[in-house]
Amino acid sequence: MSVLNKPLAGLLVLLLMPGCLFAQKNLSDWSNVEKLKPGTRIVVRTKKGIEFTGEKRQTSDDTLFMEIGLPVHGTRTISLAREDLAEVRVGKSRIVLRIITVAIGVAVGVAIGSAYDHPGSDDPGLGKLLGGGLGGAIGLAGATGIKRKTKKVYVAP
Repeated sequence: MSVLNKPLAGLLVLLLMPGCLFAQKNLSDWSNVEKLKPGTRIVVRTKKGIEFTGEKRQTSDDTLFMEIGLPVHGTRTISLAREDLAEVRVGKSRIVLRIITVAIGVAVGVAIGSAYDHPGSDDPGLGKLLGGGLGGAIGLAGATGIKRKTKKVYVAP
């Protein structure tokens, strides 16, 4: 009888959980975009399929103002009407990703370099130094090849 107590208790807890715990955020609510802080990295896709990447500047009831980087003209602030938008996504920071990959690369490089260190030589820590530097460079190069994930904030109804 005690063998069934744990599964039954778990099932009872799942059945009694409120449904709001499983509910998703309403993505067709424009206030999700309005709540974003100015300077937040966003990716906006229009209903025509054009994608803009930049920073949010300001929002009104029916317009999103964002700053985008253009290759020839530098940075420009553009306005996008709410009815023209298909979705708005929030991008994660590039710096954090690069710091993490460089730190992993340095740690792996030092670990491999320590295996090739010779304690009786003139430069006993040279393997760690070279391995750490090379690992950090490889980690930084690897960070540029990783595509950043984004999170949907708004989807047009």
